[in-house]
Amino acid sequence: MAKEHWRAAALFVVLAVVMTWPLGRTLNRAVAYPEDPYLNAWVLDWDFYATFHDPTKLFDAPAFFPARDALAFSENLYGIALLLFPLRAAGVTPIAAHNVAILAGFALSGFAAYLLGRLITGSELAGIAAGIFYAFVPFRFTHLSHVQHVFGAPLPLLLASLIWYGRKPTWPRALLFGAALLFNGLCNVHYLLFGTIAIAITFAILRPRILPAALSAAVALLLLDAFLQPYNAAATMYGMRRSWQETREFSALPSDWLVSNFHNRIYAPLRKADVNPERWLFPGVVSLLIGSVGFLSRDRTAIRIASSWLILGFAGSLGLHTIFHRFLFAHVPGFQAIRVPARWAVIAYVGLSLLVAIGTAMIARVRFWAAALIPLALVVELWSAPVRWYMAPTDVPDVTKWIAQHRPRAIVELPIEPTLEYGVMLNATHHHVPMVNGTSGFAPPEYRRIAALANTWSDGLVPELRRIGVTHIVIHADSIDSIGRAWISRGIATKSIAFRQRFDHAIFGDWLFALGGNSVLSSELDLMLEGRPPGNAHIAAALLSPAAGSSITASTVVRGFACSPRGIRAVNLLVNNGAIRLATRLRADSNENLFPGCRTIGFAAMFATRPSGVWVHTDVQPEIIDGAGERFLLEDRWVEWP
Repeated sequence: MAKEHWRAAALFVVLAVVMTWPLGRTLNRAVAYPEDPYLNAWVLDWDFYATFHDPTKLFDAPAFFPARDALAFSENLYGIALLLFPLRAAGVTPIAAHNVAILAGFALSGFAAYLLGRLITGSELAGIAAGIFYAFVPFRFTHLSHVQHVFGAPLPLLLASLIWYGRKPTWPRALLFGAALLFNGLCNVHYLLFGTIAIAITFAILRPRILPAALSAAVALLLLDAFLQPYNAAATMYGMRRSWQETREFSALPSDWLVSNFHNRIYAPLRKADVNPERWLFPGVVSLLIGSVGFLSRDRTAIRIASSWLILGFAGSLGLHTIFHRFLFAHVPGFQAIRVPARWAVIAYVGLSLLVAIGTAMIARVRFWAAALIPLALVVELWSAPVRWYMAPTDVPDVTKWIAQHRPRAIVELPIEPTLEYGVMLNATHHHVPMVNGTSGFAPPEYRRIAALANTWSDGLVPELRRIGVTHIVIHADSIDSIGRAWISRGIATKSIAFRQRFDHAIFGDWLFALGGNSVLSSELDLMLEGRPPGNAHIAAALLSPAAGSSITASTVVRGFACSPRGIRAVNLLVNNGAIRLATRLRADSNENLFPGCRTIGFAAMFATRPSGVWVHTDVQPEIIDGAGERFLLEDRWVEWP
């Protein structure tokens, strides 16, 4: 690789870290939000696990048991997972590996667009400008929860490989084009569908030698077929197709291209809270200005390619508002599974990045110093750091360790609630045991039926679980009410479920039950069924105030309680994703006898003004330190601190 390519690669690695800060400092914990990143971490983990245990079962992922092809309910991310295999083999955790993919997604997106711009213009500076725009376009920050959309490198690589082949249509270059097509499809099914149409149009513009490219593309598509058939099977088996109304709601309006996301501070006036975030598509002013200059280029072939991608992406993003996507939705396989046509915008961003490169190169020929300011202007315009991340839990629950060790045939974790299912998926990366639970882009009918029985604590739940082959139930007692406890009592009395073991977790703990048999006698179980905490061998604590999403003012008391058999030494508040530690005052709690054999301590803090260095949009996470020095972190909460 040429020296200038190494320079560009290093630049984009550095920019990926600083533009997403403090992600680089919190790789093992940070997620954009405690939902889809957990799902994607599970997908990436399963790709790794299945590949080295039984690759023939790749799509039979152990969620939504007993459904088949559960991995096909969302993106399979296999191309991204392949790059993470060495890290996973070295023991890097699923969350940390996911976050490496996020950083790599930004860096490789920039480098791929740089290569495309450099190929078209011959200018290193023009390539860097294109790369900065494409890597850090606001769309990627909107989609921080979706690693597959942060990881945007395959599309410009696909386009660059075809252009390179078109200049000299040799077999090695054709094979590279086929490899790029394969990699694009393995990384993102959206990119496969959108990119295949875009690259077909580009092929028609370039009109290169057909045979080598066609054969390479055919081989790539044949290999991709093994990854596409499960999607077709799942769609046929479970009727997994998006409705017209749902797809229309996620189809952009032309005005959405002027709506900015909440990460970008410069364009705060362009934010619209009533517009779905999937339709925040504004690319920034600098790219539009420089891209407009690019239209003046004499390289009409490059302009036709860039324009075709720009127009295709814009038209596609309008979804069912136009005849183009309506035709695809009605007649082309795969497009009825696309919930968000607005994501066609990624095709437009590739075209715009190409125009940015062309425009920058033109300006550089007249005023190099002016062109040299363009990458800097793009960095300033697209700057979103510091990003407020959510601090995910790092401790593996004891009940999860039990499941991993004993490997029951199939489990269900109750209650089944949408917000809890993401955490169940994250914990499942540690055991890979079939489970009824799951969350994804689709849910099979059987899961919805079981979830309905679970949500009403129906007596028909256990017979249904037994019918499908579930052997164990895990109940998270902090998340159930008196109706759920009554259901447990009835199940024990009728011997439809049998208590086996309790595990410390939160306040009330996690409880393991087998289907059928005699229960183990337990005074702790009696306390839980009465709605009283049974006591923990380790730290138990709760943050009572502030609520997630609330504002901290001079009258706000940040408060909670903690208990440990070894006493409580200190409670601190971690803010700014753990960068700042604020002390609290400890006092005897009014519920000091809440836990058997453990004196409860309250903690509280008030702040007349926002402490120096604390972000307005920040987070609060209590850090509990007991008498033996054991450290325990409560859930993270996003707050506003004006």
